[in-house]
Amino acid sequence: MIDKMHRFFQCFPGTPPIGVKGDYRCSVHYKNTYRLDKAREQASFSPVDVNVITAYVNDFFRAIGMNTVESPVIHNPLQIDYEKIKKDNALGELGDIVWMKFTKDGYLGVVATSNDINFDIPQNTSEYDKKEWRYNTFLKQKEWVWKHTSAGILVHQLGKVWDTSFVSVFPLPNIPNGYTRGDIERAIGNYLIDRKVPIIDFYSHNY
Repeated sequence: MIDKMHRFFQCFPGTPPIGVKGDYRCSVHYKNTYRLDKAREQASFSPVDVNVITAYVNDFFRAIGMNTVESPVIHNPLQIDYEKIKKDNALGELGDIVWMKFTKDGYLGVVATSNDINFDIPQNTSEYDKKEWRYNTFLKQKEWVWKHTSAGILVHQLGKVWDTSFVSVFPLPNIPNGYTRGDIERAIGNYLIDRKVPIIDFYSHNY
């Protein structure tokens, strides 16, 4: 069954490549507007209700033999208990979740994975290209990284704000053999695009 969904696991056509010298379109920095132009296009479409998005995600899960999630909406997103989510869903790792956050006017802002749910957004345009030292728990060292996420910058550029009252969280207890949570993140995002769901940070789940 998963073979029929194979195309959604591939990088979405038109996604700017990372690591190609001189191709800055993959970034929201360097004064290029490629991803911002895509965000503006997405914002020109009508947003899709969170319950419809949940149904689409569960359709995808059923198609690849994964567990569906009846009630993914969490109404205390600033106090997420990742340990409880892991225990209750028999997850292999804390980060084995796909999560989605929305703008106050109902747009899906980004499809993401791992245990780092946040509502990052710049306070003003002067913060877009700021960097800071941040500890990377995987590499176990500090890195000089962008202060704000691409999703936060794009949402701010569109004059929108995050809805901090909820997030949708989809635990991934039975990731198919040969796939990672990152693969599932990409496929869900691309499946939602195929279902005509506007996503403000359109390309994020492909990286």
